[in-house]
Amino acid sequence: MSNRPLNTPLKRALLLAVPFVASYFIVRALPVKPCDFLHEESYNLEGELDYCGPGDAEFIDLTVRKWPMNMVFKPIDKPVKGKPCRFEIHIKQFDGSPLGPDEIALSHTEKIHLMAINQSLGDYQHLHPEADELFDGTWRFTMTPERVGEYKVFLDFIPLRSPRRVLLAASFRVDGGQNEAPNLSEQLESKIGSHTFSIKAVEDKRAGEEISLELQAVDQSGTLVQLTPVMGAFAHLVAFDPELKGFAHLHPTEDTLPQTINDIYSGPLTFSFVPPEKGVYRLWAQLRIKDEKDETFIPFDIVVDS
Repeated sequence: MSNRPLNTPLKRALLLAVPFVASYFIVRALPVKPCDFLHEESYNLEGELDYCGPGDAEFIDLTVRKWPMNMVFKPIDKPVKGKPCRFEIHIKQFDGSPLGPDEIALSHTEKIHLMAINQSLGDYQHLHPEADELFDGTWRFTMTPERVGEYKVFLDFIPLRSPRRVLLAASFRVDGGQNEAPNLSEQLESKIGSHTFSIKAVEDKRAGEEISLELQAVDQSGTLVQLTPVMGAFAHLVAFDPELKGFAHLHPTEDTLPQTINDIYSGPLTFSFVPPEKGVYRLWAQLRIKDEKDETFIPFDIVVDS
């Protein structure tokens, strides 16, 4: 009986296949929930196929959870406070292929959601990189940093292959001074212009448990502010920890999602959030007030007791 080893081409094929098979199962086992779009189709307010509804309530710590994707993030210009800066991102999938726009599902009307925030948590910006028309896997965006020091950047998107949310992180620095330390204490109300925005927790704020957060806006007379849709919702919330280890990207409950692009809503919006541990979290709300061109970004600080 022959004990000849497997032929060399077959051995090579098996060796090449192992990493890809392993990566596939790693992606499938990642602890971020899959979207439902393999089973039903939904359309966003622009009439385009959009695969995901409300976001995940859980905070994702990117220092302990990794995705098998390779990202190179770099500024094209020198980042300077108060000046527009161009950035370039190169993303490769677990098999080494470039991640182009045809490989990503629309989620809340966009391919990639990019959250940039400085070390003090005082400058938060939500942006959407655009794909290069010639080179798959290359994405660009422009941002004007409003603070000096370190910035953290988080990417949130859904590859069509998985189909699970992928979260990636990078950073860049704006020269001109030292990092500002966060100054956090419970702040559940913010006044911006003639509007007052408030947020409250319906249940006790306990680490590891889902809490309902109600966001509301009123004008100077106390009348509820009318909101119009932003990325398929009447508001978005993003929660950050002081160390910027990760984030939670939150959306309102489905019963308050707009049905058309012309819908108007006034009243409380409910979000679900699962804080991982006790401490203070910075929440940034993003919404658009009726008849105002620009979106409004509102900071809150919430204390989780135990």
